[in-house]
Amino acid sequence: MTAEGGLLCRSLTVSPGGVGVLRGLSLEVAPGTRTVLVGPSGAGKTTLLRAIAGLEPLEGGEVHLVGRRIDGLAAHRRRIAVVFQEPRLLPHLGVEDNVALTLRAAGVGRGERRARARAGLEEVGLGGFAGRRTQGLSGGEQQRVALARALCAEPDLLMLDEPLAALDPNRREELRRLIARVQAQRGLTTLIITHDRAEAAELGERVALMLDGRIVQHDEPRALFERPVSAAVARFFGVANLLHGTVRDGHLSWAGVALPAPGPDGPATLAIRPDHVELAQEGPLRATVTEAVYTGAHVRLVALRGDHRLEAHVAPALAPPAGAEVTLELPAQRLWRLPGDSDSDGDGDGDGDGDGDGDELSEASGAPSSPADPR
Repeated sequence: MTAEGGLLCRSLTVSPGGVGVLRGLSLEVAPGTRTVLVGPSGAGKTTLLRAIAGLEPLEGGEVHLVGRRIDGLAAHRRRIAVVFQEPRLLPHLGVEDNVALTLRAAGVGRGERRARARAGLEEVGLGGFAGRRTQGLSGGEQQRVALARALCAEPDLLMLDEPLAALDPNRREELRRLIARVQAQRGLTTLIITHDRAEAAELGERVALMLDGRIVQHDEPRALFERPVSAAVARFFGVANLLHGTVRDGHLSWAGVALPAPGPDGPATLAIRPDHVELAQEGPLRATVTEAVYTGAHVRLVALRGDHRLEAHVAPALAPPAGAEVTLELPAQRLWRLPGDSDSDGDGDGDGDGDGDGDELSEASGAPSSPADPR
């Protein structure tokens, strides 16, 4: 059982419309912490949120919150507040009345409703907006009103479903910081859904990756980006370089180069992020640049060594042009040996396309230590 105040989902099975979406899913969010649930479209993220909130029936499994089982309770009795991608404000009510809506439904007196609604607006940076109409508010302001309404309910669990998806980049950044600040100040157990891996890394104290109706890795953000438990996880988090080979005497042979890979001999896969691949003056790993794409923050290089492919992200001032011969360095401390014998769904060229076929996925509460882990 989870510690008092937290969320525990155990072996959830959900099949909306008879289609299996969640298949024995388990997830734990520690009390007072912020977990981001990330995954591609169709993974089942919103279905999980609806099941926790009581908006989607369970075929099997249990949901516990604050030490009590809630999956048998009606949605309005679960003490859960949800902020959706669309703010869902009532246009015939002003800002203050929208924020106080749940309080009114709970029978809270007018004076207290007003005071709590205005305090909530102050908390989300909208002091002075109480008397406004919802029409004319920007998208970011509408989401702040929706957040204030959720907080006014004083829930045991706050869930946000893609709350930033419809906002422009600057507003997304502002609201992202606001959500993190408010959650930390309140110590409110929070589950945030997104498909954006960068957003997940910035917002989540912990990140849970969902693929094909299951949680496949749940850990600190850095672990999913740098210590994935499978090729599918690696690819989702942008680890485009998956190097397949055979380990003998502590080294993996790849493209005619011996790479350090402590651990047992046999087939293995090393992973390294493109931003950790370096340009070098000399060394054995020579390759030809076939693509050099400026992205704003860096230049994405694709280099070939025979049939083997590497991707590197380098500073624009250092980037060679397409067609150039370069020497690449793969720092030993940045190489991560995937758990298990090898990458069964890979094609051996380090290509980062796709999310894998799912055959290798399993429940994981954190990345196991690998012999190549620099920790």
